[in-house]
Amino acid sequence: MQKIILFTNMSSIRKHWENALTQTYQTVCIDDCNKLASYLNKHTTPIIILFDEMSVADIHKSLQILKKYNFISVLLFNAAPEVHHASTLLGEGIRGYENSYIHKDNLLKMIESVNNGHNWLFSDLTHYIINKYIQKNAEDEPDFMPTLTEKEKSIALMVADGLSNKEIAKLERIALSTVKGHIRHIFEKANVTDRISLALKFK
Repeated sequence: MQKIILFTNMSSIRKHWENALTQTYQTVCIDDCNKLASYLNKHTTPIIILFDEMSVADIHKSLQILKKYNFISVLLFNAAPEVHHASTLLGEGIRGYENSYIHKDNLLKMIESVNNGHNWLFSDLTHYIINKYIQKNAEDEPDFMPTLTEKEKSIALMVADGLSNKEIAKLERIALSTVKGHIRHIFEKANVTDRISLALKFK
């Protein structure tokens, strides 16, 4: 059974995570950075850490310390996530960022996604990054665009604009499953695995 470290000194968050994970994962609760470092120094196998940002005084310092452990995947959580602040942490090596009280089903999907090599960001943060940092230029389109069908081109641009699958399905008047199929083909042709990576192709 895969091991998940729950790093928080908030009992309500710990209980929320435990209730979501205990049937699927082996959980270890740690509430102090020194204890966390001591634990990691004794292990080398891949470990996912659910890290409560509000449990440390300096999140940047904490993430810098964790960077030296190349076998861990850090998923960062905040009870009141804020997009601008969250965007400043993306270069710190985190694999995901979410609300501390994320729904059980989505928490399990988040961990599964990270295990499959993807990152996971809450939707508002994804839209913020795309809208702030990515500007499309029709005269300087990504090199994979000519390989797409007209429908795929349209959907790729919508993804780059931060639209959700449901929003794309409504605008294109097609089934949600059809949208997912198109996006899967777009990812393959663009050689990416997630929406942010695709959007960055348009930078």
